[in-house]
Amino acid sequence: MNRHQAPEELLLDFAAGALPPGPSLLLSLHVALDPVARRTVQDFQAIGGALLESAQISSDDEISLEVALSKLDEIPVESPPATVQPIPGFEWAPATLVPYLGRTPRWRKALGGFENIPIRIPGDRHRIEVLRLMPGVGLPQHHHTGSEYTIVMQGGFTDVTGNYGVGDFAMGPGPTDHEPIADPGEPCIAMIVLEQPIVLTNRWAPLLNPLLRRGWL
Repeated sequence: MNRHQAPEELLLDFAAGALPPGPSLLLSLHVALDPVARRTVQDFQAIGGALLESAQISSDDEISLEVALSKLDEIPVESPPATVQPIPGFEWAPATLVPYLGRTPRWRKALGGFENIPIRIPGDRHRIEVLRLMPGVGLPQHHHTGSEYTIVMQGGFTDVTGNYGVGDFAMGPGPTDHEPIADPGEPCIAMIVLEQPIVLTNRWAPLLNPLLRRGWL
């Protein structure tokens, strides 16, 4: 069982369709990989459906939360079967991610020794990337001025907030510096969604932070 689930308020927003496309895509991967998160979302959807059904039956009667909760056990835990064909070499990717990778995705070298695949969603202003870090390789030391969400799809990483494996959800520590480093074993593959550019705090920060703010890196 995974050790790090997304906060319930985020899962509730995901279940209600209230998240922007980028965070919603990342939460869909978390739900696909983590049975606890999946069950939580199904519970929220069941409550919403039961409340809606009760409201449609009689708008004059008081809606009973107990009635809505009684329907939760009727919802199966299993996720629906995937109909998307995996891409050779990208079998780790959940079905909801595959359409965003394109037909022939290619890793590109990024500053810092890791590789990435940018994900672009029309109308979404978040920075969305799939990252691949070889064991022992880390992202440059940095902190955040906006939200950062991460979901691990292969391998794992460790930073000041803990250790994260497949299916785990990580939230950036805000103004606290962190330096995620890939764990030993297979490469760590994760998706990140950034609300604002990271702020580097290493010796290259004065040179590179202006470029990051402009989206040139």
